[in-house]
This record gives sequence, C-alpha cells and structure tokens, in this order.
Amino acid sequence: MALLGALSLSEIVTRIAAVLIYAALQGALFAALARLLGDARPQNEGRLTVNPFTQVSMWGVIAGVLFALTWIRPVRYEPCAIRFGGWGLLLVVASGLALMLALVPLADFLRPLLLLLPRTAGYAALYVLNQFQAITVGSVILNCLPVPGLAAGALTQLGWQGHERRFERLVPIGLGLVFAAIVAGLIPNPASSVMPYLRAV
Repeated sequence: MALLGALSLSEIVTRIAAVLIYAALQGALFAALARLLGDARPQNEGRLTVNPFTQVSMWGVIAGVLFALTWIRPVRYEPCAIRFGGWGLLLVVASGLALMLALVPLADFLRPLLLLLPRTAGYAALYVLNQFQAITVGSVILNCLPVPGLAAGALTQLGWQGHERRFERLVPIGLGLVFAAIVAGLIPNPASSVMPYLRAV
C-alpha cells in the first residue's frame, strides 16, 4: 500500500502505540461516565478497563496508522438506564470527548519527566506522546460526527430503541463510509490546525 510505504517504521510503531493509548483511555472514560449516570451496561460488558485490546477497533488502528485518525470499538449503552435519558447519553458522549481533548495540553507536562529517561527510551516516549496528542485531537473531532460506530453515533441509538440489532447493522456501514471518506480526502485531519491552541508549553 502506497500510504503505508510513505511511513517510516518508527512512525508506524509509535502511531500504533498512540492509538492503543487513545483507545484505552477513551473507552474507559465512556464506560466510567455511563456508570456514573446509572448505566452499568458498558461495565458489565467489560469496557470499564484501560486494557487497550478490549477497547480498540482493528479498522480504527488501520486508520490511525495511515491517517492519524481513529475510533474505538463502539460502546453499547442502555439509554433507558441513564439518568436524564437522552440528555444523559449526550452528557456521557460530550464529556468523554471533552476529557480526552483536555488530556492533550495535560500531556505536555509529562515531557520533562520523559527527558529523564535514557536518551533512546526518552526520545521514543516523546515521539509516542506527540503522536498521541495529534491522534487525540483529530480523533475527538472526527468522533463528533453522528455516524453509527463513532462516539457521537451512539446518540442516533435513541431513535432505534427496541431495535438494537438493526442499529448494530448500521455500524459497519457507517464506519466503512467514514473510512472511505478519509481515504478520499473528504475528511481531513484537523490536528495541525487545532493543536497550537491546545499546547500547554
């Protein structure tokens, strides 16, 4: 694949690491916020964990490596169990994405600590940190799209209550269209434009 060939081995490895960190944190945040508002389903399905392999989406990893944009395996909610109903689900999604975005400037405070590591390890960790910040910014914005399979796509689940299996059939279609739009350049990565406003140091 031409796109993969344009990436160095270090870029591929560090992007994979950054995607795994993003997936672990994003999935755990959504599950924790849902539990806080009374929905135990994500926790019962094992999503209240920072184990990245529980949260990660394989197509999300591929998109993350090639385009620095990613998404996690969809979190399934029980809208009727969440406090405030649909507004509660909106709060879970919006808060989860906002908290991830807040980690971008906070991550800058790790830089002095990473520089204390041996030179090779320190540089590798800094590279992963840079990739994590870029991937997080672009992916949070991407996941604001109300497409089944993306984070905000969970809000469309409100119109399919009682028809969950039909809704879940839309997830691969939605993600396929998103991936195709990214490949075609219809969804650019906004990280380079947004990142300067989020840097802490």
